[in-house]
Amino acid sequence: MLPILTSQQSRQLDRLAEAAGIAPLVLMENAALRAAEVCFQHFELDSPSRIAVVAGKGNNGGDGLTLARHLTIARHSVKVFLLGNPDELRNEAAINYRACLSLGIPICPIRTDGDRTLIEAGLREADLVVDAVLGTGVTGSVQGLPKLAIDALNSCGKPILSIDIPSGLNADTGQECGVAVRAHTTITLGALKWGTVLYPGSELSGSLFLGGLGIPETVVGALEVRSFLMTAESMVGLLPVRRPNTHKGDYGKVLIIGGSPGMTGAAFLAGRAALRCGSGLAMVAVPSSLNTAAEAASLEVMSLPVDETETGSIADSALSQLSPRIEWSDVVAIGCGLSRHPRSLSLVLQIAEKVDKPLIIDADGLFAVAQDPGIVKKRKALTVLTPHPGEMAVLLKSDPQKVQTDRVGSVLAASEQYGAIVVLKGARTLVADPDGRVMANPTGNPGMATAGSGDVLTGMIASVLGQVMLNSGATLSLPIATQAVAAAVFLHGLAGDIATWEKGEWSLIASDIIDHLPRAIMEPELAHPIPLRPLSPFVRMIWRGRGEKGRIGWPVPNSPSR
Repeated sequence: MLPILTSQQSRQLDRLAEAAGIAPLVLMENAALRAAEVCFQHFELDSPSRIAVVAGKGNNGGDGLTLARHLTIARHSVKVFLLGNPDELRNEAAINYRACLSLGIPICPIRTDGDRTLIEAGLREADLVVDAVLGTGVTGSVQGLPKLAIDALNSCGKPILSIDIPSGLNADTGQECGVAVRAHTTITLGALKWGTVLYPGSELSGSLFLGGLGIPETVVGALEVRSFLMTAESMVGLLPVRRPNTHKGDYGKVLIIGGSPGMTGAAFLAGRAALRCGSGLAMVAVPSSLNTAAEAASLEVMSLPVDETETGSIADSALSQLSPRIEWSDVVAIGCGLSRHPRSLSLVLQIAEKVDKPLIIDADGLFAVAQDPGIVKKRKALTVLTPHPGEMAVLLKSDPQKVQTDRVGSVLAASEQYGAIVVLKGARTLVADPDGRVMANPTGNPGMATAGSGDVLTGMIASVLGQVMLNSGATLSLPIATQAVAAAVFLHGLAGDIATWEKGEWSLIASDIIDHLPRAIMEPELAHPIPLRPLSPFVRMIWRGRGEKGRIGWPVPNSPSR
C-alpha cells in the first residue's frame, strides 16, 4: 500500500533523506522533473505553450522556479510571478532563482496588494498555471501576498497544476486555511499527504499524481508510517484460491442478525453481498413475522425466524434460538435493519459479550455498544464496527461535524476506545485498528450514497473475514484482519464505480453494487486510472479528478482514458 504522511512526517522524511546523502538541491531537482512530466504527459504540452508559475519564497516556490527552468529548456514560454522580494529567497530556492535569471526567464516580483493586476494579467495570457505558493507547513489562516495569489489563481479560469499540495490546504486535515487553491491537478511529492486524500482537500487537488523523489524505501521505512492508501496490488491474494476438491463450508458460513418491519431488505442485502463476495453459506435471522417475506426475497440466502418484540423487531429472548446458528457460523454480523427497540439493543450487548467469533456490528447495533463500550473492549474475538459519521458521533459522544473535520483522529479514537477495527464510512472511507494503523480507500462515488449501500458492505466484510480466517487456518492476526476489512471496503467502492459505468450515479441502488462485485473481484486493477499518455516509473496517477475530460469519477470502459 502507498504510505500517507502527515506534514511533520514529510519534514522528517526530508531530513532523513539528507542524512542518507541526498542533498536538498537534488530533492528539489527531482520534484521539478516529476512536475514537468505531469505537464508534458497529462496536460499534453507538445508545442510551445505559455506557462505562468506563481511562486512563494519557501521550498515550494523553489520547486516552482526549478520547474520553470525545465519548462524553458523544453522550449515553452514561461513567466514567473514571485511573491515578495527576491533577496529574501534562501538556500535551494535562491540557487534556482539565479539559474532562472541566467536563462533569461522573466521573473515579476509581487511586493504589494497593488501588484495583483500584474498576476491577473499574466494568468489570463497563460495556457497552464503552476501553483507553487505554499507547501505542507500551512496551519493558520492564509493572509497577505499568499492570499492575494490564491485568489488570483482561483479566478483565472485556466488549468492549474499545484506542486505537492494546493496552496492554503492543511496537509493533515484536508481543510482550507481560510482560502485554498482549487487545482485541476496536483503532483504530490515523495509520498501522499492526508490533505490531498481527505475531503475537501481531495476535491481541491483535482487529479492526483504521486511523484517519486529518489528516496530509497529503506529511508521511508524509518518513519514507521502506519497510514496507507489501499491499492489493487494490496488486495490481490487475500481471497483464497478456489481448489477443485472443496465444498461450500470451506469458504465461510456467515450469520446476519437483523431486519424489522420496513427494514427486512437490509439484512438480506447483507446476506446476498456475503454470497456474491465468495461465502459458501449465508443465513439471515429475522423476526418470525417477516420470515415468509424474507424467504421470498432471495433464493440463495437461508433464513431463520426468531422471537420478536411487540413492534416486530428481534427480541433479546431470541438468543437461545440463535445460539446453535452462532455456533454453526464462522462470522456473525448484527445491526442491519435491527431497529432501536430496547430489547433488540439488549440482544446486541448479549451477543457482544458471549459470542467468541468475529463479530461485525453495524447500523442500529452501534447505538447499543455506545451505551457500554467496555463490553466490546473486553471481547477476546475480533470486533468490527462500521459507523457513518452520525453513528461515529454517537460512539464518541461527539457531533458529526467534529467527526468530519477530523476523520483520521475520530476513527483512531474509536478504534482505541472500543478495541475494535473501525470502518468510518463516507467519502474516503477509513479503516483503523487498535494498533494505530489507518487505511484510506480511494474507490467509491456519490452514487453509493443510497439506502442499503452500508448493508452490502457489512455482508462483504463478514464474507472476506470468514474466507481469510479459514484460509489462514482459523488464526486471524490483527494486521491480516485489518487488511481483510480494507479489502472488502476497497471492493465495495470499486463495484460501485463499475456500476456507474452502466447506471450512472443518479440511478445507482445498493443491489447494483452486489451485481457488479464479480468484475470488481476479478479485475481490481480497474480501480487505477490510466493516464492518457504513459508515465515513467517515477510518477503514478492516483485518481482522476471529477469532471476531467467530460467524465465524472472513474473512466468509462473502452474510452481513451481506459
